[in-house]
Amino acid sequence: MPPGFLPRLSKTPGLCGALAGLVFGLMGLQATAAPPSEAAPPAEVSAPPITPPVQAKPAPKVAPRPKPATAPAPDLPVASAVPASAADIEAFTDSVIPALMKRDHVLGTTVAIVQGGKPLLIKGYGYDRLSPARATNGYTSLFRIGSITKTFTWIVARQEIEAGRIKLDGPIANYLPPDIYREDRRYKPLRMRDLMAHTTGYEDTSLGHLFQLDPTHLQGTDSYLRRHTPMRVRDRGQFSSYSNFGAALAAMTVVQTSKARDVPGLMEARIFKPLGLNHTTLREPYDPQTSLSELPTPMSRDLAAKLSSGFLWDGATWQTEPFDHTIAMSGALGASSTAADMSRYMALLLGNGQLDGVQIFGPSSANAFRSPLLKLPKGYNGWASGFVMREHPSGVMTYGHGGATLWFNANMILVPELDIGIYVAANTQTGEALTEAYPDLLLAHLKGESPNPAPLRPGSDMSYGSHRAYYDAIAGQYASTRRAYSGLEGAITRLINTVDVDFDTNGRMILSSGDGMAAYVPAGTSGFFLPEDRGNSGTGLNSGSLRVAFKPEGGKAVAFETSSNMTRYERIGWVHNPQTLGGFTKLVLVSCLVVLVGLTRQHHQNNPTEAQTRAAWLSYAIAFMWLLAIWAFSDWRAGLGSDPSSLFINWPSGMVRMASGLAFLAALGTALQFALMFWVWQDAQYYTDGWSLTQKIGHTALMAFWALYSLVLVMWGALNWWS
Repeated sequence: MPPGFLPRLSKTPGLCGALAGLVFGLMGLQATAAPPSEAAPPAEVSAPPITPPVQAKPAPKVAPRPKPATAPAPDLPVASAVPASAADIEAFTDSVIPALMKRDHVLGTTVAIVQGGKPLLIKGYGYDRLSPARATNGYTSLFRIGSITKTFTWIVARQEIEAGRIKLDGPIANYLPPDIYREDRRYKPLRMRDLMAHTTGYEDTSLGHLFQLDPTHLQGTDSYLRRHTPMRVRDRGQFSSYSNFGAALAAMTVVQTSKARDVPGLMEARIFKPLGLNHTTLREPYDPQTSLSELPTPMSRDLAAKLSSGFLWDGATWQTEPFDHTIAMSGALGASSTAADMSRYMALLLGNGQLDGVQIFGPSSANAFRSPLLKLPKGYNGWASGFVMREHPSGVMTYGHGGATLWFNANMILVPELDIGIYVAANTQTGEALTEAYPDLLLAHLKGESPNPAPLRPGSDMSYGSHRAYYDAIAGQYASTRRAYSGLEGAITRLINTVDVDFDTNGRMILSSGDGMAAYVPAGTSGFFLPEDRGNSGTGLNSGSLRVAFKPEGGKAVAFETSSNMTRYERIGWVHNPQTLGGFTKLVLVSCLVVLVGLTRQHHQNNPTEAQTRAAWLSYAIAFMWLLAIWAFSDWRAGLGSDPSSLFINWPSGMVRMASGLAFLAALGTALQFALMFWVWQDAQYYTDGWSLTQKIGHTALMAFWALYSLVLVMWGALNWWS
């Protein structure tokens, strides 16, 4: 969710977007380097030529997993770490995890650490259920792992590539039924490469359908993909913008080419059963007889009994929440696993696809999972066949994935150089910061480094006064590309995914959004910035180093992106600036109050004409509808603070739809006023009757202002109450 997008759309693991805070020694440059040179355009994403695809043919049985070659994978780093002490890791974890749980109000956490193919720590903390209370067990407690599920899909996709049934650069339309997926002829065909690198160009629509709490209203993946296909808003390969839909599409592709029945069964046959992951599943607890469409076989009763509950911290206590179903997006979200199973899975990944004599993928795939698909600056996530790449502040390269559902958060970090894997999951919606912080703290501990390095500061020669034009070219408002692009959902996601960029007198870049604030300092290369707080492993805007994209001919910056490469933030005009919308709304509010006050003073007015009387009463009605619309929206948005998950669950909210509908009627009423304007301005029969010239001008100006406000709302998509 991935997901800072309230609530967590930018999290990868979305809303909901989460991003780990780190410092990248970007190209060997320091924050106190010389003043920036002329701004350069961002690095281009490579797009290899399309090769002819292999046409998949349906068959009743699952195609066998290809037998991988036994030669060692090329170009993989050799582990050089001194073996870590299991006792030391457990003692460190026993002190850190409870402290983080207390800080973040997390009820239960599970942890797994592996090195050299062996587990060093498998342990649970806190509780996985209440009423009655049940302690978390690293071997038996199943936690939801969110978008870490995608890594299973990427492994099977690589298996299909090894077998020749999928071409990395072949159009996926050749593998999928046309009723599930059709190419948009305005753009180049999508390839598996684009799905793995999140460069599909899809918008991100997820409100109201990504999670389902009612087990009697579940959809199968086929039905979901037909009903909720997002728009493509740009061509493939331009830049990454994290897409759950793209991963689900990849999962359906491998189901078709492998001739499997469904995604959960395919993952069991290809990964879980061969590895002995008996407590890992993509299945969910439900009664298939009560669903709206055909679903996979549900989770077994034995595993369902071991599931951890999901919890919501309401500021005073933990509330047990219902199971948040994601079976419709199987392969992108929704897997459940134990720390013990995740330890074996990490050992497989660190072992280049082999564990205990079982080989799941071959050398070419092992190399692909550590090689970026995209050509990006050093330290930036180039998506290693779907795996997130990250350079730790200590300089080691890590691979893995984060994940979240409505209530659960999880993180998996692999460090091939140290031959170590770290997995941590939390069963409370407040656990995102814990799952991001613990791996960094543990790595700093193992390398003997300070977990709280001194913050960076801009050099004295980087002040705002010295580089005013450069900083002014970057300052402004930017909106995340990980959002809906039309309709009411587009208006809401744009509103809460906008970031304000400004600079202080010292030359620090200050990013502000509804998710909080973050500070960056200039690097030595034009357009690059480093996070001031190098020890912050939190979420939201603290998302690694940052680079700014300028137009080739110069001028103002057009976009920026962070090293996590989950989304791009594009500059927006004044119309789509939330401050513009807020300012207009306040002025409309004041004007409506003035109009309604005039209703109480009617007996002091001149005798209006019949047309003017109708116009006056219509103005009162319009003002009342504007006020109701503003109140309904404000009340709904205030409610998100106490329950952010409602944005996903209860969409479209009745209050939002009512606000949009009332605003739509008010806009129609305003248009009607212009239709009546000729008669309003017509002179009265007697010179003592009718509005004065001042009243006519005031009425016209008011209608013009309301019409302008309506036009702004139309451009936002806020009047599409039916969407």
